[in-house]
Amino acid sequence: MNKIIVASTRILNTELKNRSYNSQLCLSKKLNSLPVTYHGFHTSSLYFKTVETKPPEKKEVAIPEDNFVSKLYRKIFSGVPKSKLKASGYILLTYCAQKQDLEDFFRVFDMPDTFYSWFLVTELHVWMLSCRLMEEGDYGRQTRNAMVEALWADCDIRAKTIGDIPASMRSKQIISISEEFQAALFVYDEGLLGGDKELANALWRRFFLSMRDSEEKQTPDMEKIALLVKYVRATMQKLDNTEGFEFIIKSQFDWLPLEEKL
Repeated sequence: MNKIIVASTRILNTELKNRSYNSQLCLSKKLNSLPVTYHGFHTSSLYFKTVETKPPEKKEVAIPEDNFVSKLYRKIFSGVPKSKLKASGYILLTYCAQKQDLEDFFRVFDMPDTFYSWFLVTELHVWMLSCRLMEEGDYGRQTRNAMVEALWADCDIRAKTIGDIPASMRSKQIISISEEFQAALFVYDEGLLGGDKELANALWRRFFLSMRDSEEKQTPDMEKIALLVKYVRATMQKLDNTEGFEFIIKSQFDWLPLEEKL
C-alpha cells in the first residue's frame, strides 16, 4: 500500500512539474511576442530596443527679474497656476492658427483654399511649438496639452461654419483628423531627428501628399520641399533660442516669414 502511495505521489509531482514548465514556457512566449515600446516626443515607437536611460530633467520656467511686471508676477505667484498654463495654451493656438502667413503658404505651395489646407499649415506650426514646449518640463507639457485641446475646439467651430453637416458626421471627421494628427507628430518627429533628407521625406509624406486626392499623379517639387525644409529648420532654431518665459508666461511668439526663394 505504501509503495502505491509513493508511486502515485511521484507521478503527481512529475505531472505538476510538467504543467508548471509548460505554463512558464507559454508565458515566456507571450511575453516575447509583446512589442517593446519607447516613449519619444509625443508618440511611441515599436522599433527601439529597451535601454536603461535616466528620465529627462524637468526644467522650471525661468522668470526674469529685469522689469516691473516680472518682479510683480514673482511676488504674487509661487510657480505658474494651472489656469495660466491653460490660458497660455489657448493663446498660443491662435498664433499657430492665425498669426502664420496662411495666404503665403497657400500661394507658394499651390494649396487649395480649404479647411483641410488650413489644418495642415496649423498642424505644422502646432507641432513645431509643441517640440519647444516639451523642453520646459511639466509647465511646458501642460501648456502643450491645452494648445492641442484648443486646436480641436477651433476645428469644431470652423467645421460648423462650413455648411449644414450633421453633428455625428462632423464628430467623425474631427476624430479622423485627430488620428491623422497623431500620426503626423510621429512622422515629423522622425524627420526632425534625422537630416534634411529625412525631414524632406516627412514633409512630402504628410504636408504635400495629404493636400492632394491621388498620390500616383504627384511628383515631388524638390524646390518647394527644400523651401519648406529651410523654413522648418530656421523656425526650430528660433524657437530653441527663445526663452520658455516668452511662451508660457507672455504667451507670444512671432513666426518667421515664408521666403519664396532658397
